[in-house]
Amino acid sequence: MDYTVRVHTSIDDVDERWDDLMAAARAPAFYRRAFLRAFEKHPLHPVLRTAYLLAEDGSGRAHAALPAYLQRDVDPMRVIAEHYPHAAGRTALLSHAWHCYDTVLPVRPGPRSRSAAECAVTALRDLASEWGAGLCGIVNADAAGPLDAQLTGAGFTGVDIDVGWGLPLDRYAGFDDYLTRALSGKARQNLRRDLRAAEKAGVGACTVDVGEADLDGFVRLARATAAKFGNADYYRPGLFQDFVRELGDCVRAVELRVDGRMIASALILTDDTRLHYWAVGYAQKDTPGFSPFYVSYAHVMREAWASGRDWVELGRRNPSFKRRYALQPRVLRAYFAEQ
Repeated sequence: MDYTVRVHTSIDDVDERWDDLMAAARAPAFYRRAFLRAFEKHPLHPVLRTAYLLAEDGSGRAHAALPAYLQRDVDPMRVIAEHYPHAAGRTALLSHAWHCYDTVLPVRPGPRSRSAAECAVTALRDLASEWGAGLCGIVNADAAGPLDAQLTGAGFTGVDIDVGWGLPLDRYAGFDDYLTRALSGKARQNLRRDLRAAEKAGVGACTVDVGEADLDGFVRLARATAAKFGNADYYRPGLFQDFVRELGDCVRAVELRVDGRMIASALILTDDTRLHYWAVGYAQKDTPGFSPFYVSYAHVMREAWASGRDWVELGRRNPSFKRRYALQPRVLRAYFAEQ
């Protein structure tokens, strides 16, 4: 089967075929229209040009797709700096945005899915050449997934850049079962102790839609948390709030308060099969006797089972905590081709 790849520069230029393909491919929340539109309107990092590549058959049905962003000097995770330092200052055409830790190549299931994916990858390199990009690639992809063979076969070089973490929810009956069967005695006791101490301190938890969330409070807490790693501008004031509001009903906030003061806020995204614990900020001080981070984690995990999804995704970083709480690691890889 022959495919034609069409390049669109706005997600709203692509009709419902995009949504149909994402549903068929069970693509993560980062590929759904709400997230892509939000990133167009309020780009969380600078973008020079945006493209949506859509591989279609002769009838116009979409079989593979990729969002891609032309950028320069955007490297919040220091991936290019550490692995391709000679490419610093050159433009790069990359998929997906850096705020996505779950990069895939959405393809329609079927016997010709591989050829559709290969067509999309070829089109990505062709577009990089057309736009004069010095570097072309896909970042934050599962190293054990199908993209590894497809991209290395197409001449991309893979480098391990991070670790992503998640948990199959259907393995446990719920949060309490997870505590009992998955955790060591010490980890389980510590989390339960924090929950009791938070309850004694009068901490209240609520899960709210984006229209009710205190996003200014979230950004304040998240920037303070990220500042420990020198990355506070991952949450740029004003821009980040506007982006999250644009996400609409695919995002919710889990907020913790004591005496009216917010001490932790976590943002969760949902798609057809997963709940994503996407971002969190929490107070560094003034919470004696318990950790607002651990208490927030417990409430998000309860939300995960309540959502009815199969999997909870917990993104990158903080490996010691995630190992201790029995989360499953997967190597994240970046695949680059120099033009």
